[in-house]
Amino acid sequence: MISISDLYKLVYFSGIIVWILPAIRQYKTEFFDFFLILALIDPVAVVYGYFAKASIPLWLTTLFAYLLIISLLSEDNIKKLRYILILIPIVFMISIPLIQREYFLYLIITENIIIFIFFLKFLITHYVNHQKVNLFYFMLCFYELTVILKLSNLIIGFSNAILFYFFTGIAQIIFGFFFSIVREDESTVIV
Repeated sequence: MISISDLYKLVYFSGIIVWILPAIRQYKTEFFDFFLILALIDPVAVVYGYFAKASIPLWLTTLFAYLLIISLLSEDNIKKLRYILILIPIVFMISIPLIQREYFLYLIITENIIIFIFFLKFLITHYVNHQKVNLFYFMLCFYELTVILKLSNLIIGFSNAILFYFFTGIAQIIFGFFFSIVREDESTVIV
């Protein structure tokens, strides 16, 4: 009989493997950097955990989420904001010892809300320009909502956290399969 712990590990490691595929599939699209960073987060966490014998620190997760936000900026915006984009992580790294665990969680959730707003902007802009809902952008919004819910559980603490993580992990694997099949630059619209 398989234990809940083994089932959770199976879902976790399956997710790591599945999320490598979207990075490959989205190669040379606008979202390649985003999916590449997503593909690297969990393997980095595993390697860190193996060598440090501890979970990945929240400050490192915060920096990964920051990189996800930057990956969604246009090259022009990155050039215009380059000094601010460099200053933010420097100030953050200096203030790490002063930040408590719960504030890291709030910061990571806020970063993911910003990512959700980016995706929502893409979805709305596409709809206004084409009068059709882009399924790719819709799924990005929905995916990001599951990430926000999963992170919110660390603060709120649902009654059965293991079951919640299991189901959100499965949902994220399904999203990974979707993004490994459908590219942003393909015709993915629904009326």
